[in-house]
Amino acid sequence: MRNMVKFEYRKLWNRVSIAAVIAMCILSTLHTFIYLNMKGQWRAIDANGNIVSGLGSYRALKEACEDIEGTIDGKYIENLLVQYAASDDKQYLDENRGFLGTGGMTKYMFPNYFINYAYFSYYMSNGNGKMGLDYGFLESEKSFYQKYREAIKEQLMFENQYAGLVKYTDAQIEALDRKIAEIDTPVSIAYFQGISNFMNWYDLEYPIFWVVLAFALSCAYAKDSPGGVSELTISAARGRKKNFRSRWIAGNLFAVSAYLIFVGVLLAEHGAVATFHGFSASAQTYWFDCMFNFSIGAGMVLKIVGGLLGALVFANMVMLFSGMFKNAKAATASAIVLLIALSKLSNTYSQIKLFYPLQFSTDAMVKGFFFLGNTLIPYSIIVLLLTILYITILALLIGKINKKYYLN
Repeated sequence: MRNMVKFEYRKLWNRVSIAAVIAMCILSTLHTFIYLNMKGQWRAIDANGNIVSGLGSYRALKEACEDIEGTIDGKYIENLLVQYAASDDKQYLDENRGFLGTGGMTKYMFPNYFINYAYFSYYMSNGNGKMGLDYGFLESEKSFYQKYREAIKEQLMFENQYAGLVKYTDAQIEALDRKIAEIDTPVSIAYFQGISNFMNWYDLEYPIFWVVLAFALSCAYAKDSPGGVSELTISAARGRKKNFRSRWIAGNLFAVSAYLIFVGVLLAEHGAVATFHGFSASAQTYWFDCMFNFSIGAGMVLKIVGGLLGALVFANMVMLFSGMFKNAKAATASAIVLLIALSKLSNTYSQIKLFYPLQFSTDAMVKGFFFLGNTLIPYSIIVLLLTILYITILALLIGKINKKYYLN
């Protein structure tokens, strides 16, 4: 069986799949290095108060951030108020109102955005107008984190109402209060622009990876492909079952291998441009409304794992289409139509979208949750259970196709 899996796996690395993977890598690299090197778009204020543009802006920003990294406690807030008021960064922001809204970066956006979230809650966005520190709740560490926790609850209640969901019960609100109270404070702050860039590019390019899977796996059970099903494949009952199973295993292994290439290329690109410094900073400094206690780096890994699970579900869907239509072109077209449909259905506020595998790689993997009765369940747990359920159902359907697969 192992040898059959190896043989089927090698067959999946054909001209079409190799070309698709190479095209994905080239597109990703061009997207990263051309876009991030746009000097009129990406620029940062360095440690000396000068403007650095293009790819060099990220390293300059990292160096400038050395004196703002730390733990946001009472002493940190006190020093930040004095330091920011006298900084070249504040003067530049006051004189150039569009800076942060047009690709501009300053070291103060890391602590100041986090602090401003406590005031703006679900109205929080980026830009010069969200950098001020003139707030009464900054008088003490206790009052700041109290206001911060109130902002999280305010956002969660608003999103629940805005999405048209059943309102939280009193018991569920109490559960939210307990979870919010458990957030570890004071939080740790650091430069994390490289991680942020990686996650933004990952979100943009993840659907492209699904297109690669659509082209590569559509031939798994097709009869019109050199590596697909032939008369020899289904000549013996036992041989047919083993062959179909080995193709299924090989298809999933291919999806994992291609996904590692996809993620590896992104990691290499953004690590080279902006580094992955800040891996251990608190997740709350990036996902302001996150109630779970882990680092930004752990959140990035969760997104990557969620993306792998979603890709495996889609890979099984493509293989099912391949067996249903017995035609690689029809399977590819059906898979791409499904991808487009899921993309459009995901552009809603409905919580139903979180059951779509395309959503398994989103920020919901890090901060999302569901209520089972009055028990708060992290979305990451739901994703794992959904993946097992979806793949089990798809594998059973592929197995049924195997029993009644005919060439004519």
